[in-house]
Parts: sequence; structure tokens; C-alpha cells
Amino acid sequence: MDEQDRQKIALWRVGVLGPLLSAELEHGDRTEYFQEAAARRHEHPEGQRVRVTARTVQSWYYDYQHGGFAALHPKTRSDQGTSKAIAPHLAQLIVRAKKEKPRRSIRRIIRMLERAKVVKKAQLSHSSVHRLLARHGASQQPKRGASAERRSFLFEHAGELWMGDAMHGPRVVGPNGKLCKSYLLSEVDCATRFMVHSYFAVSEGDAEHEHGFKQALLKYGRPRTYYVDRGAAYRANSLKVICAELGIHLLHTAPGDAAAKGGIERWHRTVRDELLDELGPTPLTLGELNAKLWAWLGSEYHSRIHDTTQRAPREHLLSQCDQLRPVPRGVNLDELFLHRRQRLVRKDGTVRFEGRLLEVRAELCGQYVELRFDPTDPQALPRVFREGRFFCDTVVLDRIRNSTRHRHRVQGEPDPQTEPSGLDPLALIEAEHYRRVRPVHPDEPFSQED
Repeated sequence: MDEQDRQKIALWRVGVLGPLLSAELEHGDRTEYFQEAAARRHEHPEGQRVRVTARTVQSWYYDYQHGGFAALHPKTRSDQGTSKAIAPHLAQLIVRAKKEKPRRSIRRIIRMLERAKVVKKAQLSHSSVHRLLARHGASQQPKRGASAERRSFLFEHAGELWMGDAMHGPRVVGPNGKLCKSYLLSEVDCATRFMVHSYFAVSEGDAEHEHGFKQALLKYGRPRTYYVDRGAAYRANSLKVICAELGIHLLHTAPGDAAAKGGIERWHRTVRDELLDELGPTPLTLGELNAKLWAWLGSEYHSRIHDTTQRAPREHLLSQCDQLRPVPRGVNLDELFLHRRQRLVRKDGTVRFEGRLLEVRAELCGQYVELRFDPTDPQALPRVFREGRFFCDTVVLDRIRNSTRHRHRVQGEPDPQTEPSGLDPLALIEAEHYRRVRPVHPDEPFSQED
């Protein structure tokens, strides 16, 4: 660990201590703060969010009281730069093997040395080799393929590519009157940097993402490509079906490569700097927060010159209206955005859905059906589809009413589009019967059928 890293950790410890550094607190107040700091999660300089114990916070506090800021720096080892577990000549060989082929993993290097009989099996541990390579700046494995190289890009025409993403927003007063976290869900047109839709929601589930995507489609037609990360909402089967039905290429970033969507990440920073930083200390309702967002979009962001395109997003999009692809005629977006679930109809004509039993038509017993439902309306009952066509509605099971309902014999419904066969099975049976039992006239020749 170099001096710069040690200083980052010391500054982080200062942030954890907070007001303890300067406030005059009694012993009980300090103890209470130690416990309060231990209950929170703190963002470590390496990126992860961690917790620290109250005893650790207390030790940092007294270290600072006696030694100042320097006492919060991590202690350096007297044998720093050397490895106790790995002999010097072996350490040089390991470093050379890594630098010779930077993509060699630690496991591969260890196995290579074991096969060459340089070390005994299990003599080298993964952690000791990692610490050795880290000290020589060779622990990281370079990325393979196109994602290793970054290039700033911009599409020529509106609607060629939209980027979608979510950002954690401020706490708001939710629909139930309680404080809850908000999420900013957005879609931006890459060519013009126009926000085709953006809104705050109290969840970042697939239903909320798809609601925003639907609003963008209603206003500005279909993009040719929808570029998103690998979050659960963007990998949902419902979104795949929507894009497939509309002829939209759903493109995901590589795993752990959120920086590939630099355009919308830059938009998030703009929202934080120009909108969220201007909010007051009092939490807003979700509607009030969205009202401020849309006012800022209309009066500020969409009307000013964008640094990348050197054009105002609204004017830029309007100049390319001829490039936008409308939703195809005959496509009902309300139907298309319904979520789908496969269910087996039980022998009593019911299916289980969201913890409830729903009744369907009796002839579906024992068959698999597809339930389609609106994920944004938990009160709406799903509808039954078979082979892509609507079959029937569902109703909530009412066992009391069913105790007096007349049971219908399931005989199957005739297909109205089928041409009649002209065959009457009962008439044929009757004719055969009377042909067999009628008296035979003496002059009538005998027939094998008779």
C-alpha cells in the first residue's frame, strides 16, 4: 500500500468519525455516536460499502485524539515490499511469468509452476501470489476484446439507438405517506441527446422500466436499437418479447461494463448537479419531484446547446422527425406490454395467481394456459390466452356461490369457421340397426353386410 492509498483510508476514517473530531462531547454522547456510526454502512475508498464496529470507531477516535490525522493512516509493515511466504528467486519468476503473458491468471501461474516442478503442490497460496503481483503492479488482468478500448460515438440519425438506465434518486413521500427511496428511469436518444422519457418512480422493477419505455414509444415511435445494462429489469423476458414484437434490437452491455453507456451516465451527473443539488431539505412527493424534473427538462436541458452535438436536443430531434419509426398499425401497446405467466389449470378449473385462486372455463382443466396481466395495476385480473389468442377472462374463486351453481357438461365448443361435414352419426347408427333387424324377403338376395 503506497502513501496515497494510506492517505485515502485516513481521510475515509475522518469521514466516519465526522463531528467527533471537533465537537465537545460527554462520554455518554461519544458512546452513542460510536454505536450510531457502527450501525451505518460506509463507502470504502475501494468502492464497496462496509460496516465498522463501535469498538473500531472508538479506537480511531482515541488515535486521533493522541496522534492527530497521521495516527489514522494505516500502519506500514517493517518488511513491506518483501514476501515471507515466497522466496526471492521464486518471486522474480512469478512476476516474470505474469508480465510475459498479462492475461495469465494466478491459478494458471501456480499450476504452471507446479507442473514444471518449481514448487510443490499446494506450496503457493492464491493470496500470497496476489499480494506479490499487486506490489509489482501486475495483479490486474487486462480486458479482452472490443470492450477494452473506449471510443466516443454518436449516431447520425434520431431513433437509431436509445440508451436506457436507472439512477438512485432522493427520498420522497411515497403514495402511502411514508418516506421511501426514488429512482430516476430514463431513455435518451443517442443521436440528439433528447430525453424521450424520464421520470422518478419508487421502484426500479421491470414494470416501472417498461412503463417509461412505453411512454417513449407512444411519443417518439420505435428505436432501431435499445441499449441497456444487464440489470434484472432489462433482462426480463417481458422486455425481450416487447422488443421482438416491435422489431427493436435489444442490446446489453458486457457484464460489469456500465461505463459503455457513457452518454446516459453523463446525463445522470447533469441531473444531480443541476436538479437534485437544488432541492430543499424537505422531502417532496413523487408528483412534485417529477413536476420539477419535467419543468427543468422542458425549459433548460432540451432548449440549450448540448456540448457533444453542438445543437439543442429539442431542435435537433424536430429536424429529424422523418427518421423516426412509428409503432406499426394494428399494434396495441396496451396488449403488448402485458406481462405473461404460464399456469396449469387444476381439475377444479382454477389457476393460482399472485396468491389467489382464479376460475377459468371448465374445458381448460389439465391444460397449460398463458395469463396476461397489467403489472402496474395489481387489482386488474389477468386474462387467459391460448396459442397467442384471447380465450376467456378470469374471475375470483367464490366457493360459496359455487355450492349452488349449475354444473355444465363439458362437450367442447364447435368451431364456427369449420365447414359442416354433413355426417349424422346417430342417423347412420339407426339406419344400420334397422337394416340388420328388418325381415328378409324370400326373393331378396342375401348380402354379406346383412
